Amino acid sequence: ISYANIDGFVGDPNKLPESDNQLDKWVLAKLYTTEKTISANMEAYKIDKYVDSLLSLVDGITNWYIRRSRRRFWTSGMNADKQSAYETLYYVIVNTAKLFAPVAPIISEKIYKLFTEERSVHLADWPVIPEQYKNDELVESIELVQDVITLARSIRNKNRVKNRQPLSEMQIATSDAKKLECIREFTGVIAEELNVKNVTLTEDVSAIAKPIYNPSFNDIRALYPTMIPVIIKAVKSGKFRLEGDAVILNIDGEEKSFDARIIQVTYNANEGLFVANYKQMIVSLDLTITDELRAEGLAREIIRNVQDARKQIGCTITEHIKLDLVSGALSDKWLDFICEETLGEIAPVENAATVIEIAEDSGAIKVAIGRM
Repeated sequence: ISYANIDGFVGDPNKLPESDNQLDKWVLAKLYTTEKTISANMEAYKIDKYVDSLLSLVDGITNWYIRRSRRRFWTSGMNADKQSAYETLYYVIVNTAKLFAPVAPIISEKIYKLFTEERSVHLADWPVIPEQYKNDELVESIELVQDVITLARSIRNKNRVKNRQPLSEMQIATSDAKKLECIREFTGVIAEELNVKNVTLTEDVSAIAKPIYNPSFNDIRALYPTMIPVIIKAVKSGKFRLEGDAVILNIDGEEKSFDARIIQVTYNANEGLFVANYKQMIVSLDLTITDELRAEGLAREIIRNVQDARKQIGCTITEHIKLDLVSGALSDKWLDFICEETLGEIAPVENAATVIEIAEDSGAIKVAIGRM
C-alpha cells in the first residue's frame, strides 16, 4: 500500500492480471491451485483440509513472491513490469481474503474492505480463479527449488553462518536428470536466495559426499511387517539399486521392487564441504570465508541495521539519510554499496538521530545516522 500510494496505483477488483513475469505466473498458479483444492475439499465436506493449502499460499505470497518482487516495487517510475506486479499482487490479496473469509472472518473483512472499499467480503461471490492461471509444472519446479534452498539454509543454521554472509561455492547433486534440469533453470534464483557466488550441478553424488546405506527399521516394519528379517538382510548385503522411488533388492536370487523408504541414506561430506540431503537430492556448501567475503558480509549486516534504524527514527520509504562512519574502516566499494541500498549519503552527522554498532573481531563498527 505504501508503494502503491507513492506510484498512484489504484487496483480494480474485476481486472484479471496479465503478465509474462515468472514470479507473477507462479503466484497466480499457486492461487489457482489453492482455490481448486479448497473448493474440491469443501464440496466433499472435508472441512479439516481447509486451512493447510491457505497457509502454504500465504507463506508463498509473503516469503517468496513479495520478497522476490521487492526490487520491482522499488523501481522508480511506473514501467510495465511494475504495473504487472501491482496488478498481480492486488488480485492475489483480494482473492486470498475471500478464501480466508469462512475461517478468518474478521481479518479477511478488514483486508477486503481496505483493498476494495466494497461492503463486505461475506457478501462477495466465492472466487473462481480462471484456468488460464493453471501451471502445475511451474508450481512443482518452485517447490523443488525451495527444497534445495531449505537444505542449504539448514547447513548455514547448523554451522551458525548467517544468510547475509556471502559464500563462494554451492554444489547440488541428484541422479534424477529431470530434477537436475529443472534446478538448472533456477540456478540464478538459488544463488541469490542463498547468497552464494557460484552454483554447480552434478549427477555424481560422490563428487560431494560418500553415501552410506542402512535399513530404515521403522519403515520396514510399517510397510512390510511379514518380511522384516529378509529385507534387513538384503539391505545390509549391499546388493541393491535405487530406481526413482523404488529400491530393487535381491531376495533369494530374485530381484524384487520395494518402496525406497526402507533404505535410510546418510552422507559423509568430502573434505572442506558441509552437506544436507532430502528426496534424493544432496547439497553442499563451502563455508570457507575469505577476507573479501567477510567484508561483504559486514556490509550487508550494516545495511540490515541501518534499515532497522530508518524505521525506528520514522523515515519515510523514499527519504534519504546521512551516514557517518564514526569508528572502524570500510572500503569505498562497500560504503557505496551501503549507501545505494539504504538511500544513504556519506556525510558528517552532528546531531545523530541514532547510532548503530556492530561487533567485529578487529573492533566495533559504529555508524551515526542523521536525517537530511
